[in-house]
Amino acid sequence: MSHVECVNLVSTFLEQPGNARNALLAGSALFDAGETELAVALWTLGDDANALVRRIKDRSESPLEGRERSRRADYELCRFLTDLHAGAVDSFEAKTATQVDRVRHAVWPMTHVEQGEFRTPMQRPLIFYMPDLPANPVEPNDAFDWVAALQASTDVIRQEYVASVDNGADDQPYVPAATNAQGWERLRGSHDWSAIHLFQDAKATPMLGRYPETAKALAAVDMARIDGVPMEAFFSRLKPGAHIPAHFGLTNSRLTVHLPLIVPNDCEIRVGADIYQWRRGEVFAFDDSFEHEAWNRSDADRVVLIFETHHPDLSMDERAAIEHVFTVRQRWLDGRRAKLVEWLVKAGATTEQ
Repeated sequence: MSHVECVNLVSTFLEQPGNARNALLAGSALFDAGETELAVALWTLGDDANALVRRIKDRSESPLEGRERSRRADYELCRFLTDLHAGAVDSFEAKTATQVDRVRHAVWPMTHVEQGEFRTPMQRPLIFYMPDLPANPVEPNDAFDWVAALQASTDVIRQEYVASVDNGADDQPYVPAATNAQGWERLRGSHDWSAIHLFQDAKATPMLGRYPETAKALAAVDMARIDGVPMEAFFSRLKPGAHIPAHFGLTNSRLTVHLPLIVPNDCEIRVGADIYQWRRGEVFAFDDSFEHEAWNRSDADRVVLIFETHHPDLSMDERAAIEHVFTVRQRWLDGRRAKLVEWLVKAGATTEQ
């Protein structure tokens, strides 16, 4: 394939990233040209827009050539991202002169070359798995030294939430309308389960400023972060009759923490094999990498404040290492499109000469 054809394919992909065929063709062209990282950047962007980029390899009805391109894309992006993880651990250990073997042995289930097996029944984290961590569906509150202070803030946080909603603060469907994952059809784009996000995807949202007391209370909590910014924090509202179907969370290195603010009767959450009831003002910390689901069978809204904290068995070095590897990965993901655009600009300049 000529250089000009490769440039045209990449340019076409950036205009239509959801076209799986374009993603596979353009990524293959870059890979064949020796631009491995750019190829992986393109394939992963394509996979974000259309999961067929990696799944075509498993579809017997697809043309053989397309399946081979999909197979190579899947393997090469897994290999690159696995190496990215190893390199991030190497750099952390070199900088801190510490060893973090449990972090080194962690697996990114969706993008790791060697998948391995999940060791604990009903536990299946989606993006980051540390096999050597103790696996407890629910952690006792005495495992965290910040619980008492947070619980003491329940009333002021609840008042701040109610006042904000009364003044027109908008909540958003927790499950976006564009979600195509199976099992979420009833909640897709629905306000039956909605959220007011304060932090989302390790970024503060414009809503944070409306909740100064909540922000102050959260600042005293050991929240999981990327680049120093909390991964997430949000008010979660579950309307009467709503059911959150059984699903798995993202990682077992973090726990999901609920501070119940408004809890009518007949509201329950199942984590693993056991069912629990929220109690207003009582922190509930659980490992959401275990299968879990929730119900509101009452005639009133259920509202909890949700955020993530570190697994209590992790050392401070391990926590810092996890934040580092997530930061390295996120920075790479955030820079993918810019790398491709930069290459196109340089390639275009070369072509014009």
